[in-house]
Amino acid sequence: MKHIIPMHPILLARIFFVLISTLLGYMLAPVGQGLSLHYTLGAFIISLILVTFEYSTRAISSKQILLSALGLFFGLVLASLIAPMFPEKMSAKIHPRLVCNLVLGYFGIILALKHEDRFTLSRLKFVISNPKENTCILDTNVIIDGRVHELYTTHFLRGEIIIPEFVLNELQFIADSSDPQRRARGRRGLENLGKLREANPNLQIWDKDYDDIKDVDHKLIQLAKDLGADLLTNDFNLNKIASLHQIRVLNINDLAQALKPSYMVGDEMIIRIIRSGKEAHQGVGYLEDGTMVVVDEARRLNGQDVPIVITSILQTSAGRMVFGRLLDEHSSNHIEQSQREYIEAKPTSSNRS
Repeated sequence: MKHIIPMHPILLARIFFVLISTLLGYMLAPVGQGLSLHYTLGAFIISLILVTFEYSTRAISSKQILLSALGLFFGLVLASLIAPMFPEKMSAKIHPRLVCNLVLGYFGIILALKHEDRFTLSRLKFVISNPKENTCILDTNVIIDGRVHELYTTHFLRGEIIIPEFVLNELQFIADSSDPQRRARGRRGLENLGKLREANPNLQIWDKDYDDIKDVDHKLIQLAKDLGADLLTNDFNLNKIASLHQIRVLNINDLAQALKPSYMVGDEMIIRIIRSGKEAHQGVGYLEDGTMVVVDEARRLNGQDVPIVITSILQTSAGRMVFGRLLDEHSSNHIEQSQREYIEAKPTSSNRS
């Protein structure tokens, strides 16, 4: 049984357009003048030019296309108002309305594109848009981090994922570094990218670059502006700069911080003491999310799992610290009391003997 290769509908539409245009050129050729071949070939070439122009618009952002259309519209409206002011025919070959449409339409497009930064379309929502089609741009750090793969496979991250070509170049540059640590980070990023490509069929490599912008972070910001896309990162500085540009940033570290289990003073838990604290009597352990737990009177219990009760929680810019004390049955008071009971019971037993 033969396998039928599915054809993309856009490609099918392009082929259909070229064929219909070529056939139309043949039908429009004057009969009996031997120009059928010229008309057919001309229509074929023009249709190819139009398809090539249409294909090149994939490198143009939706914002630029919309502003170009608006600029052309207002230019043609202005031309329709100005053209009647000229004589009906200034020349036998030039019509004033055609000249006005050409000149003002051109200036409308150019002025709209030159001042595109003054227009903000981030709040524009289309009724027919699908929230699952939201695009997300990845930066180099989040690819090396690797947690984005788990976010996608667990369906916390949906929609189209875009990786710019300049991010891939930076990742390749890190992987080829002479520094062993940087080289290991770069190669890990390439491995994570391969896993993400296997798990996500919507992953796209965006080949548009900004030659006038040297910094990769600013290129990411400009691309997010052009596409109206979100930016996925774990870079603190990029997060702040993108937020100033009114770009929605998805920070994996913020997500991990928000998903940390919440504890309150008085909660009880089991913690493994793994080392001594700064104070002589303190022991230190860690929660599953990496939060440090400092336990009073737990230094002697190094390597043991002990029940504690939380006494205070300290939140700092570097993270969260939990302070606790041992439950009564593990406290030093209970041990000292047991020792006193043993000492008091010892003479009694000796007297009986």
